[in-house]
Amino acid sequence: MFPANISLRISVLDGNESVRLPDWAAALIWLGYWCRINQQPGKRLIVFTVLPSRELSAAFAGIGCLIAGASVFEDCLSWTTFKNLPLGQNVFWINRNTMANYCGEIIGFKEYGDAEFIVVKVTKAPRKAEVGFIREISKSYFDEYRFTEEKPLSAPKKLSFDAALQLLKSIVENLNPKWVWADGAEALILSGLSKFENSMEGISLSIDGNPPVALSELLCIGRNKEQTHAKLRIDHPRGVINGRFPLAILDGPHAFEKHEHLHSVANLLILLDRSEYNHGIQDTVLGLRSISQDITSGICTPLPEKFAHGIEISAYLIDA
Repeated sequence: MFPANISLRISVLDGNESVRLPDWAAALIWLGYWCRINQQPGKRLIVFTVLPSRELSAAFAGIGCLIAGASVFEDCLSWTTFKNLPLGQNVFWINRNTMANYCGEIIGFKEYGDAEFIVVKVTKAPRKAEVGFIREISKSYFDEYRFTEEKPLSAPKKLSFDAALQLLKSIVENLNPKWVWADGAEALILSGLSKFENSMEGISLSIDGNPPVALSELLCIGRNKEQTHAKLRIDHPRGVINGRFPLAILDGPHAFEKHEHLHSVANLLILLDRSEYNHGIQDTVLGLRSISQDITSGICTPLPEKFAHGIEISAYLIDA
C-alpha cells in the first residue's frame, strides 16, 4: 500500500463537493499504516512528520492505523486472556443465544477435576433479579458467550462501526469482521479534543466508489478514559495517560511533551506543523539520530521513494 494508490481509491466529500484524496492526506494514511504495522519486540519506531499544517493529519493517520490493524488481526480472544485478568476486574459479556447483555466483576477462577470455571458476580443484567448472582462459566461453554473488557456499544454506535467496517472491507483484503468488535485499540491519539472533533465536521470518505462514511464515524474512536469499546482512542495531552497501544499519534508540541511518559506504547508518530518545530524538539531528534539503528532492519514495509510536496519525515529505530 503506497500513497499514490491510496489517492486513486479514496474520495473526500466536503459538503456537496467530492474530490480525490489529496496527496498529503494519502501520505498521512500511509504513515499511520506504516507506524502501526511495523511492530518489533524490544524495538521502538519513532517518526517525526513536519507539515505545512497538521489540521486533520491525526485523523488521516488514524485511518492508516485502522487499515493496518485490520490487516494483521487474528481472532485470538481466549480463555487464557481472562484467566490472566486481575480479581475485581469488570468484564462484559453477551449470551450468544439470547443476546442478553451482562456486566460483572471477576471474583475468582475454579477447577473441578479437569474442568475450569470463571467466577463472576453479576452487577448489571437485563433483569434486576439477576444482579448479585454468582455465575460460574466453564471453559467448555466459553464460546457460547462473548466476553470483553470494554463496554458493548449502543445501537447507534453499532451502526456507525458497522458502516466503517463495510467501507474498510474495500481496501483491506479478506478483512475479518470480528476485528471491529474485538477488544483493543489500534492507536492512541493525543490531541486537543474539541479541535480534533470540530475539524472533521461535514467530511466523509468513499473508497472505490462505495457509499461514503463520515470521517468521525470511520475512525471508530472513543475517549481513552472511558471503558467503552473503540478501535482508536483519544485523550488530551494533560494528566496521566493509561493503556497499552501499538502506536501513539502525538498531535502537536503539547502532545509531544508526553512522549517520555508513554512507556507502554510501542511506536510513536509525532505530527507538527512547520512553525511548531522548535529547538527542544530538534535536540530530541539529534539525540535519537545518535542512537538510531538501521531503519530497514526488520521493517516489513519499505518507505516510499517520495512523499507529497511539503512533508518532511525522519524515522528512528531504537531499543525500547
